[in-house]
Amino acid sequence: MKTDLVEIFQTIRAGIQPYATRGYTVHENSENGYDLYSEKNIELNGEKVTERFFTGVYINGDAVEVKINTDEFSTTNHNLSDFGKNKAGLKISALDDSKLKEVKTLVEIIHTNFKEKEWI
Repeated sequence: MKTDLVEIFQTIRAGIQPYATRGYTVHENSENGYDLYSEKNIELNGEKVTERFFTGVYINGDAVEVKINTDEFSTTNHNLSDFGKNKAGLKISALDDSKLKEVKTLVEIIHTNFKEKEWI
């Protein structure tokens, strides 16, 4: 069980970094934040979209937050916290193998959603 926030952050970041080779662009890569965006130009409901948040991990206060894009994705049954417009996620202060697997599965589900919607 990991309880050091830097160690939790680095472990989760290592799990999402490979997505940078799967069509996403790194927008932040710092000591306390890492996030990925899709920069595929698409038109959605008559609006041109040039970038779309995919996922990120951040040290924030006394927890590590894993944020995901929730555009057209229901977060109702996923134990996710609301982080504002089109973002939800998990607040983690202790990381074990089960929680890490949950994070990886969640990110893979969102990646699959992006592929299905042709956002990447």
